[in-house]
Formats: sequence, C-alpha cells, structure tokens
Amino acid sequence: MAKANLAEKMKELEQVVEKLRQNELDIEEAVKLYESGIKLAAAIKSYLEEVQTKIKVLSENGEKEVDASKFGRKEQ
Repeated sequence: MAKANLAEKMKELEQVVEKLRQNELDIEEAVKLYESGIKLAAAIKSYLEEVQTKIKVLSENGEKEVDASKFGRKEQ
C-alpha cells in the first residue's frame, strides 16, 4: 500500500464510519459496512506496522535500503 493508497483507504474508512453513524441504515447494510470498515482498518494497521518495522530496522542498522524478506513480505 503506497502513501496515496493509504490516504485513500483512510478516507474510505472515514466514509464508512460516517455512514454507520446514520440511523437510517437497515441491519444488513450496517453489517456490510462494518465488515468493510474492519477490513480497511486491518489493511491500514498492517501497512503502518510494516512501515514502523522498516523505520526501526533502518534506524538500528543505518541501512539505506531495507530487504523486504526481513519482514516476511514482498515489497509492493
């Protein structure tokens, strides 16, 4: 997930939250929105954790580039 993609996902999550705050939703739509919000939040969290790990490795090792295999994921 790139920076622009992160911003898009954050905006999408904000929209889901706003829709969930409306009392006009039926239960099926609310459940779908909630599920979508949970998936978005998990993707955002995963990305931020990956970035945090990269920063930690860079700081500790003074590396200019980070080997993605150190994180168990491929660079995207």
